[in-house]
Order: sequence, then structure tokens, then C-alpha cells
Amino acid sequence: MSVGRAARRPRQGALGVGRLVRRSVRAGAGTTSLMVLVAAVATCFLVVTPRVEARVADRGVVDALTAGAAPEREVRLHTDPAKVAGRPAVSTRTGPGPSAPFAAVDAAVREVMGHDVLRLLGDPSVAATTDLGVLTRPGAALPLGARSVIRIQSGLLQRVDWLEGGPPGAPTARRTITTARGPHTVRLVPVAVPARTAEYWGLKPGDELHLQGPGDLTPAAAVVSGVYAPRDPEDGFWQADRRMVGVAVIATPLGAVEAHAALVAAPASYGAVSDSVWRADTGRSGSPALDASWRYPLVPSRVDAEDVPVLRALMARLDTDPRLDGLTSRTLTTTSGLPGVLDRYDAALRSVSVLRSFVGAGLTALVALLLAFTAVTAVRLGRPGARLLRARGGSVGQVLVPSAAGPAAAISAVLVVSAVTGWLLPGRWDRLTVLELVLLALAPVLAAVGAVVLDLRRAEDADSTDLAARRAVLVRRARRVVGEVAVLAGAVLAVTTARARGQEIASGRTDWLVSLTPVLVAAAGAVIALRVLPWPVRTAARLARRGRGLVAFLGLSRSARTGGASALPVVAVVVGAAVLALSASLVISVRDQRDVAALRDVGGPVRVDAVRVDPDDVEALLDRPGVMDVVPAYVEEGTVIDRGVTTQVLVVGADPTAYARLLAGTAAPLAAVPAEGTGDAARLPAVVGPGVGEGRELSVGGVRVDIEPTAVDPSLVRRSGGREVPAVLVPLDRLGEAVSFARPHTAFVAADTRGTEDLLSADPATVTPSDRVTGVRAATDVVERVGDLALPRFVAWTYAVGAALAVLLILLAVALLLEGTRHERATLVIRLRTMGLPHGAERSLAWTEVLPVVLVATVAGVVVGSLAPVLVGPAVDLSPVTGGLGRPPLEPHVAPALAAGALVLVVAVLALVVDAAHARGGALAEHLRRGATA
Repeated sequence: MSVGRAARRPRQGALGVGRLVRRSVRAGAGTTSLMVLVAAVATCFLVVTPRVEARVADRGVVDALTAGAAPEREVRLHTDPAKVAGRPAVSTRTGPGPSAPFAAVDAAVREVMGHDVLRLLGDPSVAATTDLGVLTRPGAALPLGARSVIRIQSGLLQRVDWLEGGPPGAPTARRTITTARGPHTVRLVPVAVPARTAEYWGLKPGDELHLQGPGDLTPAAAVVSGVYAPRDPEDGFWQADRRMVGVAVIATPLGAVEAHAALVAAPASYGAVSDSVWRADTGRSGSPALDASWRYPLVPSRVDAEDVPVLRALMARLDTDPRLDGLTSRTLTTTSGLPGVLDRYDAALRSVSVLRSFVGAGLTALVALLLAFTAVTAVRLGRPGARLLRARGGSVGQVLVPSAAGPAAAISAVLVVSAVTGWLLPGRWDRLTVLELVLLALAPVLAAVGAVVLDLRRAEDADSTDLAARRAVLVRRARRVVGEVAVLAGAVLAVTTARARGQEIASGRTDWLVSLTPVLVAAAGAVIALRVLPWPVRTAARLARRGRGLVAFLGLSRSARTGGASALPVVAVVVGAAVLALSASLVISVRDQRDVAALRDVGGPVRVDAVRVDPDDVEALLDRPGVMDVVPAYVEEGTVIDRGVTTQVLVVGADPTAYARLLAGTAAPLAAVPAEGTGDAARLPAVVGPGVGEGRELSVGGVRVDIEPTAVDPSLVRRSGGREVPAVLVPLDRLGEAVSFARPHTAFVAADTRGTEDLLSADPATVTPSDRVTGVRAATDVVERVGDLALPRFVAWTYAVGAALAVLLILLAVALLLEGTRHERATLVIRLRTMGLPHGAERSLAWTEVLPVVLVATVAGVVVGSLAPVLVGPAVDLSPVTGGLGRPPLEPHVAPALAAGALVLVVAVLALVVDAAHARGGALAEHLRRGATA
């Protein structure tokens, strides 16, 4: 038995692969655990982020549909407005009228849509409307200018509460109306009216109304069956015709006003209404005198990202499918705002993907550098054993085995965390994420293999002749130069690509090279920092040499000789600082541009819209709590004409000085005001927005006015009709003299937080005693609404988490820098102890050795992070996360970049403090063991 044991002992001590692995795991447990932790956290972030983005994309569709007006999220079919030729007959004998085309068209549309689209729809509705005509009430007068339409509308009953009477039904009674061509007998159509219309005109159930249409149309008769109040006036159902909610007061070009309303009839009255206004036998379904429409609203909550291609295909089918031909006597036309909404949604997704890729690429590079340095540190700690193993005849493979434990653990962490995260949060694997994970897995492996091979070569070079040693030194220097040139060339290539293909990338082609642009530029900055570092540090060392202490001089001298061993953590600090500075700049840019977009949308801090704004309304607004200033204005779409070329603009008629004072201090102040006393007194002085040119004529409501542009203000841009257009600011009093109907109907208000909230929460009808206010909007409300959308919140979350991870990784990079230089520093301290170095001075050595390196790296990172927004600006579109419609410019922000740099220095100081505490707690025996090698 003892013989057997003796025989087996040599085999137990053999240097097998298993034993080498066990030794390396025990010796490098700390570095291996660190690599596993860093790799796992980074992998989780990189895998989770695109999957969360996919979930957010579904919510983004809902936000895009909800943000638009109701007509933009529905499919609408309507008959061509062209009328058939002929003259309707006048007779005392009524007919059934044409049959309604509602059912036939609806059946064909549903067949074309298919189940995939029908499941996304809410309750469809159909309608038919007469032309606007003059409304009269037999036996009682209506106000002058009373005009109305008869609107045949489905879906009314479930959306209203009846205040008087009841819903309209089918016509039964008849009336004979005297016309210029003789008596005309029609059926009496029951109609419902909204409460506001009934109050405005004094209507009640049982009142009879006559409608005389334009041209040759014959009159129609209606009787009020009931008065209703909409349950939700903001429901998209009412957006098709706001006259179903109340009277619309319209200003005429001559300065008068007209009251337009809608009398709502049941679908059963289609034939009777058509027979009343156009008595003719068309022989086909549908009436030539009624504009019919079919509305199919989407329910936003039922739509997700996968339905976007389905909806795009639907719009093409509705325009081309032959099953919709020949269903009515007039041509069917499809209109929808869906293509525009889906285009904006796709652009938002592309922009968010580009923004997310910057964070992912930066953190991937930072983690890869830290994993590589951790692997190199493990190789350095095991260098004596590796050299001894090699000297005893061990193969290169056996030398590599002890260094493979940490990288293998990192690869395992990447694979396991990727699999678990992918299982818990299913989703697609995009190419960029796979590339990032492969880089994380390969970085420690390549670094460890390269460190072992280079170390063995150095050992062999040390034993070689002087000529061979000098040749090896030259090769290493040449290799470093080639590597630095490659990094600089990569940075130049990335920047060139971002600027040359920026428009293409921003429109949807995510480019991994552009995503890496900030990282590559940061790496180039690190290369320059490592080259520049010795000069200022040596100057500081020379100054420190004149002092009494020795520690500062030695620390600075060692800092100036920072070699390749510290290059990776230095690059990591530069990349981390650049990522922080870039993130801060982008966040500040988003915040500023969001404020600008809100002001362009509203026109001022608060906007109060009304039928008209009179001096008593201005006084009432000024008397409200928190209101500081009120500027009445006339705001209308117009056209600037310049040598036959027209430019769509938004005309803002206001007191220029007061409007400039109101916008002063906001995110979009005015840079100029119209200068009075220009050369030609007949011309209207104006400040024009960008792109207007030198136009001399302004068209407002069909009236042309000569203008004299006195200045161009690049910030004078406003949103109108869902797009951003240049504005033209003109004095309101001068505009009113040239355009009679240009009277103030808007008031721009400056108010504090309390006053703004008070205006937003109040019923518009009670904002002023005149009851002329129709709505209130605030720029702060727009900013909050945009910030609460899914895609902007995802970008904010991504950058917040990315910044937090970058701070932790920078802390780790500084700690690894301290760890990488600890052995040589401890050896130097032991030697200095024998020369009388006082206890505790070694902590100052760490500060003076590491802090200058971190300072230079931080400066390089801050500079890169400040310039990065300008370098990648052409490839980034912030408008989807700012609420603006144009591509806002990306500008460098020095203050947030400096704040990011200060944070990096604070983290570095924290790492030094922790390292000093760790050194104070070290055992004396450990110091003695280190000193034994001195």
C-alpha cells in the first residue's frame, strides 16, 4: 500500500492542465471575480436595452397616434365634391330620393381591409353633408349671418346626453316651401342640435327651420327633435365637424362675422334630404348634392410596431383596389393622416436607435478596455510563475493555461447572462448587440494571450545579445507608432463617415462605425494624451525637485514615465470621461431644444385663443393671479411673394416691442423687432424668419400687403398646420389698417408657475368674463407632454443608466490603475523606508503618481466629449425626442462637459481615498514580503 502511494506521488505533482487551472483560479480569484462581475453587468445592459427599445417601440406607435389630431389616426373615404350638371326640379310631389351608399361602400371597404386591420379599428361612422346654406326660422327671426348644413351622422346616440327632446328619427311630415320657381314640397327632416347652438340661436324642440343652399339648390325643411350635450367634446368623433359641438363664429373679409352650425339628422333621412335639395333621378346609389364620408378610426391602444407595415399596405390597397370602384355616383377618394404619422414614428425610432448606439458603443469599449486590463493585470501578477514554468521546459500552451481562467470566466459570464436575459426578456438579436457581445468576450482573451506572448518575448530578448535587444526595442516602438497611427486613422475615418453620410444615417441606416465615432475619437484623444502627458508632468517634477520633500518629485517622475502597462486604464478614463461629457451635452441639447420646440408650437409662454381679444379681455387676463404680461395678437397663415416665388409663413401681428419683451429670457427670444420709419411709409415694416428671402409682398386671407423686411431673425420659426414654417412679425396696428379683418384673436401671456397652472386648469369660457376664450395652451405643458412620451423617456433612461455605469467603470479604471502600479510603488516605498521615509508618506506617492495621469486623461475626455456632438451632429436627429419638427442643431456645451470632468476627478479622488484606506489596513507581513523582493 505504501509502495503504491509512493509511486503515485510524482503523478500528483505533475504540471497537468487541470492542476494549472486550479492554481490559477486560486491565485487570481479576485481578478476573475471582477471580470465576471463587469462582464455580467455590461452584458445585461447591452442585451436588455434593445429589447426594452422594442417594447418601447410598441408604446411609441400609441404615442404617435395619440399625439396627432383625430383625422390623422383614421382612414377616411369620401365622395368627390364635384357636382353633376343640371338643375334640380321644383315640385309638390316628393320622392324617395337616392339610396344611401353607406352599406355598400362599408362592406367593400371591410373586405379590402381584412381582419388584420379591422381588429385595430374602433366604431366606424358614416356621414353625409349638404352645402352650407342660409338658415331661417319661419315665424321667428334668426341673427343675421346664420348659416348651417344638414349633416346626416351615425354614431350620435352613444356619445351625447339629451337635455331636451330626443334623438332624430326618420322623416314623416311634409312641408311646402314657396320658392322663386314655384312651390316645393319636401319632407320635414328631424334634426338634433348641440346645446351651445340652441342657446346661441334660441332653439328648442319643435322649432322648424328652413335651409336654402347656394346656387340652384332647392330648400330643405327640418324640425328640431332634441337638444344634446356631447359627453366628451374632445372625442375624435367630433373632430370631423366641430359644428356638431357648437356654433363656429367666422370672421368675413369685410370685418363682419357669420355663425356656422350643423343640424344633425339620422342616416334614415338620407333620401329625404337629398330629395329636398336636389330632386332628380340619378339612377345610381348616392346623391350628387351630398358629400358622403366613411370614417374608420384606429384605436391607438390596439396598435403596435408590427402593425405599421400592415397599415402602410392598407393605404396602398385603398387607392388601387378595384373593388371600391363604381359603388356610388361620385368618385370615392381616400384621405388619411396615417402615412405622415407613421413616417414620423419611423423617423423617431431611427433617431432613438442612433442615440442608443452611442451609449452602447461607449460602454462596450469602456468595459472591453477594463476586461483587457484586468486580464493583463492577472498575467502580470503571475509573471514569475510563468517565467519559471517556461524556464523548466513548459510549453507556450502550458504557460497560457493559467492566464485563461479569467477570460474563460468572462466568456462564460457573457454567454450565461445573454442566454438568461434573452430567455427572461424575449426579443430579436440585432447585429450591433451581437457585435458588442463578441467584443466583450474576445477582449480579455486577446489581451491575456497578447500579454503572455509579449512577456515571453521580453524574457527571451533580455537573454539575447545587445544587438537583438536593441532591435526588439525598436520593434516595440514601431509597433506602438503603428498602433497609434491606426487609432488616429480610424477616428478620422469615423468622423468623415459621420459627416459625409450623416443625412443617410439619420434617416434610418444605423452605421456601426458612426456609433463608434465618439469612442474612436476618445481613443485618439487618449493616444495624444499619453504622448503629451510626460511634458507637463516633467515640468511639475522639476518644480517639485526644488522643494523639501522627495515624495512629490518621485511620484511625478514616475507619472511622467507611464508606460504601456497603464495605457489601457488611461484610455478607459478618457473614453469614460468622453461618454459622460457627450451624454451630458446631448441631455442638455434635448432639454434646450424641447423648450424651443414648445415655444415655436405655442408662440409664447402661454397662449390664449378666443373668438376675438378686446381690451377688456386683456385687462381681465392681467388681473388674474400670476399673470405678468399680456400681448394681444393676430396669428394667421399667409404667403410671402418674392418675384413670383411664394413661401408659406405664419403671420404674427402684435406690438413688436411688447412681444419681444414677453419672449425675453425664454429659450427662443427675438433677435430683432421691426424698425419703424422705413423709407416707404406705405410698406409694412416686418421681421422675417429664415428662408423667406427678400419678399416685398405678403398675402393674408387673400389680401396682399406690401412689406418692408427690416431684419431676418433665425429664431422666428413657428409651427403651423403640423409643420414648422418661418414667421413674419408685423405691427398689429399697421396690419389692421391694411387688412380690415386682422383683429386680435390670440393673447400671448407671460405668467409664473402658479398663474400658468391656473390658466390651464380653468374652463376656457371662464378665463375672461366676455366668454370669448376658446382654449389655453402653455409651453411648459407641451414640454411635459413630450417628456412623458415613451421614446423620449427611453432615451432619458438609457443615458441615465449609461452615465451611472460609466461613473462606476471610471472608478474601477482608476482602481485598476492603482492596482497595476501598486507593486512597483510598494517596492519603492520599502526602499525609501530604509532611507528614512516617514510613515504615511507613501500615500502621497500614490496621489502624485496617479492623479496627474487621471487629470490629463480627464481633460482629453472632456475635450472629446465637448466636440463629439459637433462631430456626429449630421447623423443625429433630436427632433423625435424634443417634439420639434425640424432637425435641431447639435452644439457643444462646455458647462455640462466640465461638470462631467469634475465628476471624473471626484471619482478618481474617491478611488485614491479608498486605496489609501486599504493600504493603512494592510498587514505588516505583507509589506515585509514586498520588501523582500526589493
